Amino acid sequence: MNVHGNGFRNCTLITGFHGIGSTGYIAISYLVHSLQAKRIGFVDVAHPPPFVSTAEEGLVTPFEVFRKGKLVFVKLEFAPHRTEESEFAKVLARWTMNQKFKDAVLVGGLDSGLKSGKQNVRVVPTRAYLAKKNGFKYPTLEPGLFVYGQLAVMLSEFEMRDFPAIAILPYASAAAADPSAAAIAVKTICKAYGIKVDVTDLEDGAKDIEEEFEKRMKQTSKSLQSMYG
Repeated sequence: MNVHGNGFRNCTLITGFHGIGSTGYIAISYLVHSLQAKRIGFVDVAHPPPFVSTAEEGLVTPFEVFRKGKLVFVKLEFAPHRTEESEFAKVLARWTMNQKFKDAVLVGGLDSGLKSGKQNVRVVPTRAYLAKKNGFKYPTLEPGLFVYGQLAVMLSEFEMRDFPAIAILPYASAAAADPSAAAIAVKTICKAYGIKVDVTDLEDGAKDIEEEFEKRMKQTSKSLQSMYG
């Protein structure tokens, strides 16, 4: 981690990954943009994705850290290399605990084909998070279903070290980017942490965002094929 700042004691880490519906990535990107969070650092890896992009503010690197008050966001423009996925999650979780963060919020997606009942979101809290009686009044993941990938690795690290963390898992499309699911995650976080973010653009522009994201993923895939065959 290469991060600048005045300490992170009592801060909340918020991050998400490129999983079902790309829910985590879209939600974190939207929060960073809407809150005008300031970039304070980067996550260094041995095998960074061979891509950068641009935004109004300038160059965008694969893994960046942003801050707005007591909220710290880790935004992944691209997924880490498959050989580094677990280590990336472990390092991020341990850095969070070593820096004395108050808690952590992880955003992912649940296959909408598994949805039962009227609830649009499920949560997976660590026992330490439940003990704090924080503000997520939502049903937990049904028994028999699994959290997987980097989000699962981080939850395991937090659970083993008695750290308060929770995963927010809106039901999302497994076939395409799902901005509507990301909007549910954003609203859930805002309600629990007293943040004001208008998700109208995310909801109303869902189709445009989905198309833009799919275009980007196709470009990335094509570039990787040309590089590695």
